[in-house]
Amino acid sequence: MSKTNAMDLVEKLYGTTRREGLDKYSVEHPRDVVDFCFLDLQEDNIRILRLLNVAILHDVVEDYAKDGYTLERVKSMVGLGAKEVRLLDLITRKEGEEDDYLHNLFAEEDGAILKLADRIANLRDLCEWVQKEQGFSARAGEIFRKYHGETEVMLELTRTNFPEQIHDQKHPICRQVTILQENFAELKRLHALYHSNGAAPS
Repeated sequence: MSKTNAMDLVEKLYGTTRREGLDKYSVEHPRDVVDFCFLDLQEDNIRILRLLNVAILHDVVEDYAKDGYTLERVKSMVGLGAKEVRLLDLITRKEGEEDDYLHNLFAEEDGAILKLADRIANLRDLCEWVQKEQGFSARAGEIFRKYHGETEVMLELTRTNFPEQIHDQKHPICRQVTILQENFAELKRLHALYHSNGAAPS
């Protein structure tokens, strides 16, 4: 079976679909996640490739397993190694395992880097959506509530599990936490603003 690269697979699957609430193609999201992984701060080329592949593919199994794109099939199509497969499995949400999802992911540094990058990208998109519509629709409000609780847990897990990395200016996690906190604060500011104005209550 001929192999395909991760981005080609994502472009094939997501095509010209748009990000919810935005005039933005869904295929741009994995590129955003790659950017916020700060791979330029890594020195191990094998690790860089692993993080790159999983950052690009992080939503594929979750979104398309029902269409046959299981972990095993994606592994075969792209030619993923064992560590990439394990990391992709960790970042894929599974029904019935929500309680352990973040704790399992943040038990590993690579898992934390990927999830922090994903959450930064998602928060920024939600802020853009809310600003575009000048308020929180019912759906945007639902996502806000989900992100609010999860992001607090993610920050606490990062502080607990990666205390050295969080204070190392040359480490991706340090940069990620700073950006995540800024974006999270902006989203909460927008929520307070539009609720105080009575706009599109969630």
